[in-house]
Amino acid sequence: MENLVPAALFILPIAFLFKIFLDLGSRDAHLPRGPPTRWLIGNAHVFPSSHPHLTFSEWAREYGDVMSLKIFHKTIIILNSPTAIREIIDKRNISSSNRPSMVIGKRLIPNDTNFGMAQFADENWKIHRKAVAGLLHHDNFKRYAELQTAESHQLMWDLYHSPDRWFEHIHRFVVSFASIIVYGKRSPRLESLDVTQFLTVHPQFMEAMNIATVVPVDLFPILEYVPEVFAKWKRQVKNVRGMHEALYGRLLDEVQGRLKLGAGNGCFLEDIINRADDLGINTREQLLNLGGVLLQGSDTSSAALQNLVFCLVCYPEAQEKAFQEVERVVGSDRAPRCDDLPNLPYIRALVEECNRLRPVDPLALPHSMNQDEVIDGVLYPKGATIFMNIWGIMHDKRFFKDPDDFEPERFIKHPLGVRLDVEDDPARRANLMFGGGRRVCPGIAFAQSSLGINAANFIWTFRFLPHQDSSGKEVFPDMSNYTTGVTSNPKPTKIRIVPRSQKRMDIIERCFGETARIFAPFEQELSSDDLIFNKTNRDCF
Repeated sequence: MENLVPAALFILPIAFLFKIFLDLGSRDAHLPRGPPTRWLIGNAHVFPSSHPHLTFSEWAREYGDVMSLKIFHKTIIILNSPTAIREIIDKRNISSSNRPSMVIGKRLIPNDTNFGMAQFADENWKIHRKAVAGLLHHDNFKRYAELQTAESHQLMWDLYHSPDRWFEHIHRFVVSFASIIVYGKRSPRLESLDVTQFLTVHPQFMEAMNIATVVPVDLFPILEYVPEVFAKWKRQVKNVRGMHEALYGRLLDEVQGRLKLGAGNGCFLEDIINRADDLGINTREQLLNLGGVLLQGSDTSSAALQNLVFCLVCYPEAQEKAFQEVERVVGSDRAPRCDDLPNLPYIRALVEECNRLRPVDPLALPHSMNQDEVIDGVLYPKGATIFMNIWGIMHDKRFFKDPDDFEPERFIKHPLGVRLDVEDDPARRANLMFGGGRRVCPGIAFAQSSLGINAANFIWTFRFLPHQDSSGKEVFPDMSNYTTGVTSNPKPTKIRIVPRSQKRMDIIERCFGETARIFAPFEQELSSDDLIFNKTNRDCF
């Protein structure tokens, strides 16, 4: 018997390790259901390489409102209903407000100084959340309404003078307005330095973040220790980080220079610099990345506006109904303003339907569990990555009639657009696509007003029509022609943008001229080419 004890001490650990080895890639019995796994790789063999929200939505019909995937030893949980989001993301936000640990993200922006990627309990995240909360509060955006309307009027002017560049003009509008708020500086031209640099740096930044889908460094951290000479991804990330720091460092320097001259204009970073001690901000790195992440958030606004244009072209009946409403409320003697939006319910419904049909963040930004939670016997383990399947929720046939059809009227009949003949998910809320819990997007009010004022101005000023090929045949945008990634962007497409009348274009020209007074405080650092553009095209009115 005594001889058995040493043998047991030797065999039991080996048996335990062997059991772990056999279970690699398998799904724990207490996890949510999901597709069958294979040894070692789990569900890696069926994980979609593009547009994962579409596959997840198909799986949801079989595995339910909460499902799980195993990718080697990692656990992914997909939430496919508002109730699931409320239970995990909203109610248990202490447990679910982390972000997945991303090796590449930390190399791009080190020390958790990125507000969007920092861990929930991290001190930098708390500081940044406190700083951002005041800026993007619903009541605070009213002071920017005049600026937003003015930028919208320039966007209409841009579309009139070079409609073929409509896709780029939307980027300029979004970057310029975001830069006014954050850095106190606008960009009047597509060729303005801030626009060109942002549209160069940001796509490369997002591409670098997507390297993790090709180089599984988060799955196998040992890859981080491969020497740079043998790791192309490290060189790419290093290059993007340098461009990122150069862009936002220059913008920060301009803000600090303006303050030294006593020429501040009340932008966000000026306020943060003045309150730095109270907020606990004590490094340049914190300031640089706090401003940068807000400007980066403009990417979703661009995608939403471009998506809106796609829908206007593809659904002319809805465009005409929206025009009739704008014509009735605003008339033909002035352009729409932000204060018109409460009186334009069909415009609101049209925007909501665009966002429902093609949500620009179809899986939202992922969360990560920082501790175990068990709900109704189902385990949500520490370290699991959590995705909110916004696409699937917005296309759920149980609650949306003909979800693949474009029907703004559904948001007239019900504020959330759901069917009237069934009981809705009680946890559904209007801002579901903006995330949840303590990670909900703080810029909801800005995003909604940006979409609303531009939708009204688009429709008041122009008719958006499909492109005509050489034979005169109309070619409509492909509503499936979207990028895959964190943000689902429409791809550039040719369309026709036709003014509704010369009278309306004269009004837009006049509105553009009137923006000089509004923009003056935010044009202190313009280049000579920017100043010439303003003098030639705007200040002559």
